[in-house]
Amino acid sequence: MILALAAAFMLAACESGPSEGELAARAETEKLKDQLQSRDSLIGEMSVSFDEIEKSIAMMDHREMILGEITTGEMDIDKRKKVVRDLQLMNGLMQESRDRIAELTKRLDRSKIEASGLRKKLKELDAMLASRDSSISIMKDGLLAKDFQIEQVNTQLTAMELEVAKREAFIEQQTNEMNAAWYVVGTSKELEERGVVTRTGGIIGIGKTAHMSGEVQQGEFKQVDARQVTRVPLSAKKARLVSEHPKDSYAMVEEGDLFAYLEIKDPASFWKLSRYMVVEVK
Repeated sequence: MILALAAAFMLAACESGPSEGELAARAETEKLKDQLQSRDSLIGEMSVSFDEIEKSIAMMDHREMILGEITTGEMDIDKRKKVVRDLQLMNGLMQESRDRIAELTKRLDRSKIEASGLRKKLKELDAMLASRDSSISIMKDGLLAKDFQIEQVNTQLTAMELEVAKREAFIEQQTNEMNAAWYVVGTSKELEERGVVTRTGGIIGIGKTAHMSGEVQQGEFKQVDARQVTRVPLSAKKARLVSEHPKDSYAMVEEGDLFAYLEIKDPASFWKLSRYMVVEVK
């Protein structure tokens, strides 16, 4: 009889469902779970946005470097068109990045998430954009002095036009990177001090052979387009290549008593073994 009554009470408890306390605990758990998911989702989206903004800044830097090269000296019609196109792209990237930062800031405010790291990153990106905006403004002032019109330097692209311009710039950037090469010219002492070459072998310091350093910094070299560079000025009594390049792909050209320049006769062959050229002169 006792066992039967106990079973009846347990059955009644099961049929009556969870208590109010249990329901409240479950609701609080679900609320916390939703908040965590919302926070993680926002952090994930912001991380993606941060990466895209940084890529836009890098693209602006690259276009600014190209514009600096193009605008040096005389500009024909094609160069002027490219300048305008690149300015349009930079204007679009700047506005797009600023709009995205403003939107991310609003979303973070609405979320009420305590994320000091995210806010710090937003401020850093905003400061980076402000710095680029300042340098771009200086460049635009210089272009106005070269008969560019204010409408040209401040043109804004539509969303679709901006996407097309970004794709074109990305393809051009990839192509340039694929064809990039680097060179440096210096005396034995200069190259060693800059960490470009090391010397091995020899006896008591005599007869050592120079080799390119395996830990050389790219900043020690001048970057060029391997498709376009055909001459490297030397102006030295003696000159020799430290880096490896096929002998029939280049020539040391003499003028008077000096080696005037290194001529690259076959660029494809010359840069095949190494994209880095080191010339030691005396």
